[in-house]
Amino acid sequence: MRGSDEETARVTREITSRAIRRLDVLEWVIFGGAVALAILGGGLLALLLAEPLGFGFRPTWLVASLVLFVVPGAIAVLTLRREERRRARRLDQLRKERDPDS
Repeated sequence: MRGSDEETARVTREITSRAIRRLDVLEWVIFGGAVALAILGGGLLALLLAEPLGFGFRPTWLVASLVLFVVPGAIAVLTLRREERRRARRLDQLRKERDPDS
């Protein structure tokens, strides 16, 4: 590698590293926002449902908040995994079509 190529590679690594750090921070901000929305939504549901259901406010709030956080999260994870499997199958299919001997 020439000197300018090494410098370009170094700068590219720095930019990539900075972008990864920023995306990590953004990920945590989104996660925190989801937690806050689940807690607020759970509190609102607890206000509306605790007394008619005959449960205390805090246990209802806890359960409602967990449900509001876990259920959408589980759906998102399952959807991502399904898409990854579909993509992997399609990639395997394309590889077999391109090289039928393997």
